[in-house]
Amino acid sequence: MKRKKQNPIKLIGMCAALLVLLVLLFLLMRMVLTNRQPQKPESCSPDAGPGEIGTVTPAPTIVDLYAYFDWTETTTIKVYDHRADKLVDMDLEEYIVGVVSAEMPAYYSFEALKAQAVASRTYTLYGVVHGGCHTNPDADVCTNSKCCQAFSSQERMQKTWGKDYAANYNRVAQAVMETAGEVLVYDGKLCDALYHACSGGQTEDSEHVYANALPYLRGVLSPYEDPMREENVDFGTDALVELIAAKYPESGIDAENVRNGIAIAKAYDSGRVETLRLGKTTITGKQARNLFGLRSTMFTIEWTQKGIVFHTKGYGHGVGLSQNGANGMAKHGSDYREILLYYYTGAELASYGADGIQPLAAPTPGNTDTAFVPEG
Repeated sequence: MKRKKQNPIKLIGMCAALLVLLVLLFLLMRMVLTNRQPQKPESCSPDAGPGEIGTVTPAPTIVDLYAYFDWTETTTIKVYDHRADKLVDMDLEEYIVGVVSAEMPAYYSFEALKAQAVASRTYTLYGVVHGGCHTNPDADVCTNSKCCQAFSSQERMQKTWGKDYAANYNRVAQAVMETAGEVLVYDGKLCDALYHACSGGQTEDSEHVYANALPYLRGVLSPYEDPMREENVDFGTDALVELIAAKYPESGIDAENVRNGIAIAKAYDSGRVETLRLGKTTITGKQARNLFGLRSTMFTIEWTQKGIVFHTKGYGHGVGLSQNGANGMAKHGSDYREILLYYYTGAELASYGADGIQPLAAPTPGNTDTAFVPEG
C-alpha cells in the first residue's frame, strides 16, 4: 500500500502552533504560582500593614566633613569618652561638631552657632595648652560637661534629634566648617573662652566667679536675652531648716530664727549674689546656688506663709559668651564676629593651625567694621 505524502508547509504550521501553545501554557502557570506566594516589597514603612508596600524612606544624607577639610592640616586631639570609658584620637573640627551639637540648641540662629563653634574651639585649645583634661591625664579633653565640655556622638545626635538628625547635623557642621581654625586671642595668646546658657541680662567679671581677673572676661550688658530664663524655687520652712542644718550646722539656723536669719548680705553690680547670710554663717553666692539647686547666682528671696521662694534669672555662671544673648544678637543682625568681640572684651579673632596662631584678615567693610552697642 502506498503511504500518503505529508505537506511540509502544513507540518511547519502545526509545529509553530504547538510551540505558541506551550509558551502560553508556561506563562499561565507562572502567573498562577506567583499569585499564590506572598510578595516581599523592596522597602516598607514601619506602619505598612500585611501585604501593603510602604513608602521608601531614603537614608538621611549628612555633610561629609572629610570631603570639606584638608585633614592633613588640622589638629588631632585625644578625647576621653566618659560614656564608653575609652581614649579616642579625633580631629579637632570633628570634635567641635560634637561639642556644638551638645552645648547649643541646633535651632539657634546660624551666626550664634558659628560664635559657639569659635568659642568651643578656643576653649578646647586653651585647655590643651594648659595641661589638658584635669581628671584624665592621658587626654586633652573629655566628654563630661562637669569637667570639660558636653559632647554628642553621632549615635547620641540621632537619638536626641530623631527625624531631624540630618538637618540639624548639617546645620551645626556647616557652622563649624565656615569657622574652621578660627580662635579668640588676647595679646596673641588663646583666650579662656568661657560661656554659659543665659546671663539674665548682664554677664559677670571673671574674678567674681573664678580666681583670675581676665581682661577679656568683663561683665557686659546682654540686652537680647529671650527668654530670660526666670525660675522660682520654693522651700517649705521645715525642709529649708533641715537642708541648712545638714550642710552648715554652725549657722545655728532653726525653725525659730530662720526667717530673720537668711538675707542677701552683698550683691555685685550685675545683680548676682556675692554673699548670703545664714544665721551665724556667711556663704558665697556660688555656695548658695549649689545648696539650693538654683540655675544661677542672680536671685532674690521672698518669704511666704509656707516658706521661702528664690526668684532666679539666667542660667549658668554668667562669665563670657551668653548663648541666649548671642542668639538674640544674631536675630538683631549681628554676625558671629561681632557677637564674639562683644562678649570677649578686647579679644581678636585669629587662625590656629600647623603654623600656630596667625592673624586673620580684616572683616569686610560694612559687616563688622563697627562695634556692637546695645540699644538703650
